[in-house]
Amino acid sequence: MKAPRLLVVSHPCEVDVNRAVYRLLSRKYGVDLHLVIPVYARDRDACAPIDREPFRATILDLQGPHARLDRAPGLTDIIRREKPTHILVDAEAASMIVRDVGDAAEAVGSRVWVLSTENRTRHFIREGAAGLVQGRPALAVGGLLAWWLLRSARRRLDRVFTICDDGSAAMAHLGFAGRITKIPLGFDPELFYRQPPEAIGATRLRLGLQTRTLAYFGRLLPGKGVHLLIEALATMTDVPWTLLMDRFSVSYSPYESPYQAEVNALITRRGLRDRIVHFEATHREIADYMNAADLVVLPSLVTPTFKEQYGRVIPEAMACGAVVLASTSGALPELIGDAGFVFPAGDLAALTARLRELLTADAAGLEPVRRRAETRARGQFSIATQAEILYQHLSAA
Repeated sequence: MKAPRLLVVSHPCEVDVNRAVYRLLSRKYGVDLHLVIPVYARDRDACAPIDREPFRATILDLQGPHARLDRAPGLTDIIRREKPTHILVDAEAASMIVRDVGDAAEAVGSRVWVLSTENRTRHFIREGAAGLVQGRPALAVGGLLAWWLLRSARRRLDRVFTICDDGSAAMAHLGFAGRITKIPLGFDPELFYRQPPEAIGATRLRLGLQTRTLAYFGRLLPGKGVHLLIEALATMTDVPWTLLMDRFSVSYSPYESPYQAEVNALITRRGLRDRIVHFEATHREIADYMNAADLVVLPSLVTPTFKEQYGRVIPEAMACGAVVLASTSGALPELIGDAGFVFPAGDLAALTARLRELLTADAAGLEPVRRRAETRARGQFSIATQAEILYQHLSAA
């Protein structure tokens, strides 16, 4: 059998932390790996440096009007020149970049995989027809184009990696049954782990955290349900608590949005401004704040167009020994298992009741939950698990 040579095509790998699993594949398993990072021209300066990676890495220009239509000029030349045994594309199956890769791979005999984050059942022909009926040409063209691209993907893809049960069901519906493997979006256990008490104490002292602390990590988007969390906390001013949030919530954030302004206005209207501590941190520093929190909350909603695909802050926080509380949106319950708490998505009363219970619970009584969370996260959701799954499929082919 040929030694596997893996070509990875991943726009998310412009962020350094997303390359951790490929470093592990290269260093631990000795995989001959070439990472191609397609990046929009406007984002090139923000792309994390690639010169110190243990594998070959190439940055290509990413061009196109939409994620489904993006292309990376020069990518097919790399495939034809290097003839990898396997190509993993971090993109949806029904996309132009997967079609381009499939064409080039067919010519050199490479197996093609995709890593899909899709978690909704799609009916592309039906979506295109709805666009015609509604007089929305963009929707009509988009649905028919996705259907055309899907037909190509069905012929060319050898495997689809999904990140949640909903994703596996969605891809089976699209015709990939028998070619689906679920895989975590692994966290790096060298970054996310339970710190010693003195380190946690130092972070809490620096932040001025003197009460039971709950935390929200992530962007401020309507589907994340942060307004629900604020409303719940507004009913608990009789309980000593502090909410820790990153600085996505302030007006000068690069993620500024109408929803951001709505959340800020709600905090002021409910008189909670002095109960909230903001911080700024890179992804490599975020574990300090997860360790400083007693409770990490992800109150995501379910809407016609949104449910959580993964929620990687949950396993990261679990690995740090935090008690986690999340809604039933999408993949969140399957991440938590029996190592945390869930409430029905969008149910303010249920969220409020669970928050009060956890914020007033005896800290020692929650220690078994923390230990289960650490064990579950490290055993099922780290980059070690992700890399092992990938290597097993590389070796089996």
